[in-house]
Amino acid sequence: MPTQVERRETTRAALVAAARALFTEKGFAATGREEISERAGVTRGALYHHFESKQAAFEAVATQLDAELGRAVVAAARGASTAYEQIRLSCRAYLKACTDPSVVRILLTEAATVLGSQWVRASNEAACVQLLTPALDAAAREGRAVPGDIHVTAQLLLGMLNEAAVVAASAPRPRAAANKIAPTVDAIVMKLLS
Repeated sequence: MPTQVERRETTRAALVAAARALFTEKGFAATGREEISERAGVTRGALYHHFESKQAAFEAVATQLDAELGRAVVAAARGASTAYEQIRLSCRAYLKACTDPSVVRILLTEAATVLGSQWVRASNEAACVQLLTPALDAAAREGRAVPGDIHVTAQLLLGMLNEAAVVAASAPRPRAAANKIAPTVDAIVMKLLS
């Protein structure tokens, strides 16, 4: 028999999965809290117990997506033999992950409106601190010329990747657009770290 903690975690996971599906399909504004609880197969009281507002449910989904995105980038970099190659592969993985409909709708389209630009900036800053800054530092130790301050370079590189992801996500066929954009991103990274 599952413990109360396990039941609570199962309920929360079902609510986040339901919210993710609905926010992806309908968007934040068009999704009702009751729809989330109904799709999750739980009572409205359970929803209110886990999330004080629809915005809190959206934040949980966005945080989950952001973590998945980070894991995809890290996984892509694992096969590289140099820091430069890690950065290149990570950039490609980021673009590819940003074509997922949930990422497009929730992280790229609605997060800034629903959670605010500060939430998005904090998320980007965490990615820079945890992923890009150490990779650029390693590239510099390998003899690559990293321009200016490494952390600022990481922030600007992520800004370029975010814009590339929005361009791809806005295309009629996001995956094809990301594949078309990837060589340009590669070229920019190569010139940046020459």
